[in-house]
Amino acid sequence: METQKVSPDGRSKDEKTIRLEKDSIQYNAQDMEQHQRLDFNPSQSNTQNLNIFIKNNHDLSGKITGVTCLEGSTERVANAEILLYFGTECKNPVYKTTSDANGNFRIEELPPGYYTICSKYDGDYWYRSYYIKVLPGQKVFESIRLRKAD
Repeated sequence: METQKVSPDGRSKDEKTIRLEKDSIQYNAQDMEQHQRLDFNPSQSNTQNLNIFIKNNHDLSGKITGVTCLEGSTERVANAEILLYFGTECKNPVYKTTSDANGNFRIEELPPGYYTICSKYDGDYWYRSYYIKVLPGQKVFESIRLRKAD
């Protein structure tokens, strides 16, 4: 007499199907017991090469010109010390000059950016101006009005 096995859903199974299921279950059970190394935190590194070519073209550099006067008058001041700083911190000037006999000054070949100008004269007069914006090829005029220190 031939016995038939019945699956949980009530259907009968032949011997070949049962053997395949048994082999499959055994095979899968072996796979589960094996130790595998998985990286759950993969890292990715992207690189990009960037080539920058800078030409010494004076059309891209800016300049600041101006005049030095005493505050409240039109009297021009000669030999006033003028210090230019990149940004807003007044440490390590990037340019240093003095006004000429007519009180004029000129600072050329400046890269674009924001600058601060500080000026001193005769130990008693001073001036400071922040956020002077210089664009490529731009000429900026700055009036320095020296005031007496308190």
